[in-house]
Amino acid sequence: MVHDNTRTHKNTHSHFRNWKAWAVVGVFVFLTALASVDRFLIGLVVDPIREAFRLDDIKMGLLQGPVFAIAFLIGSLLMGWIVDRWSSRRILFLGVLVWSAGTIFFGLAASFSGLVFARALLAIGQSVLQPAGWSVLGKLFPAEKLSLALGVLATGTQIGVASSYLLGGFMISWAGAFATDALPVIGGGAPWRIVFLAVGIIGIPAAFFAFAIPAVRASPENITASGRGSKGFGAFVRGNLPFFALHFTGFSLLGAMVHGVSAWMPAYLIRAHSLDIRVVGTIFALSQFPVSCGHIFAGWRVDRSFARGRGDAHMRHFARVAAMAAILGGVGFGFGSSLAAVLFCFAAIQFIQPFSGVAGAALQIATPVEYRGRISAIFIMCYNAVGMTLGPSLLVFLNKYASGENLRIAIALTYALLGGSAAIVLWIGRKYFSEAVVRAKPKNQVTK
Repeated sequence: MVHDNTRTHKNTHSHFRNWKAWAVVGVFVFLTALASVDRFLIGLVVDPIREAFRLDDIKMGLLQGPVFAIAFLIGSLLMGWIVDRWSSRRILFLGVLVWSAGTIFFGLAASFSGLVFARALLAIGQSVLQPAGWSVLGKLFPAEKLSLALGVLATGTQIGVASSYLLGGFMISWAGAFATDALPVIGGGAPWRIVFLAVGIIGIPAAFFAFAIPAVRASPENITASGRGSKGFGAFVRGNLPFFALHFTGFSLLGAMVHGVSAWMPAYLIRAHSLDIRVVGTIFALSQFPVSCGHIFAGWRVDRSFARGRGDAHMRHFARVAAMAAILGGVGFGFGSSLAAVLFCFAAIQFIQPFSGVAGAALQIATPVEYRGRISAIFIMCYNAVGMTLGPSLLVFLNKYASGENLRIAIALTYALLGGSAAIVLWIGRKYFSEAVVRAKPKNQVTK
């Protein structure tokens, strides 16, 4: 009799029914939302920071992109190893404290180098969150229910992004009434500084939520002999190298497109349309609703197609999505100068672009169970590093050298170039994905 390997998790079903397991998901959702607020708040205060430190857009792009991305990448390489060896509760507690300190130091920074240090500290602290979350929930939930738990966990990012734009805008406006002429170390108490200090301080007591997470261990029967070491992993990667290369590259280009536009869209709306920061915050908060709906729709559509025999459904769907984003964003922002036109295009792309769930599912399907953790970790580091580094920096480059300091045209070019490139790469990758699924299928089943 042939059955799926997830049956080996049968003894963990009681964990799934336990409300405490879902309470742990709630803790991670809260911490993920808080992390997103700390990370994305900078997008609302680009111009005040630039004026305070007399920075150009290149340096602001570095703060939003490469500085955070490089530190996050280094941290991820370390945290994946540390989480497997240390108490998840303790390392998560320290991680929250570190990123909160980074947020506080950002508000106290007296120079560009101080901003760089604070941004890097923020990234290193936050790099623990995803591996710790996946590790803990992977032990609390059976495999056949883990996707639901991780899907709920992912909503924390959308909640955090919405909060950073919605509450952040109002907090900056509110802080203006309490701005002072002197703060420790830096002197001037600009509203943006007060907000960063307040948000960072909130993270200190929030770190203690980490101790609400139970100490759990993976069930011995869920660890295969081949999964205990790296033997065979290199051979597996080499045997599927075309698929992994095209999958990682295609989705990383999509990530760069999303990160780049998200980083500079607030500045564009403020500069080109003279919108109040509170209005911009509201717009970006509301834009998280189509993103959340898009995650659900993409997963439903791809699963439905895959179940009907479309073996390349995951890559095919997002090849088409990337092409749609390239056309809609390129034309919409390139020729639609009105506020209504650009907001419509932006909202439409926000709905179709959420890819992390489908991209991750493709890797799980094409990868034997004993290699999934390592493959997933490499992918997470790859698309985050490329997305956070290439996206904001490319848009700044295009704005300065290809669009004549016109952010609208730079955004259009970013959509067209990155979306179009992703579409081509993912379309080519369809064949290799189907082949990888066929090769992995026997290894994902056991005979009883």
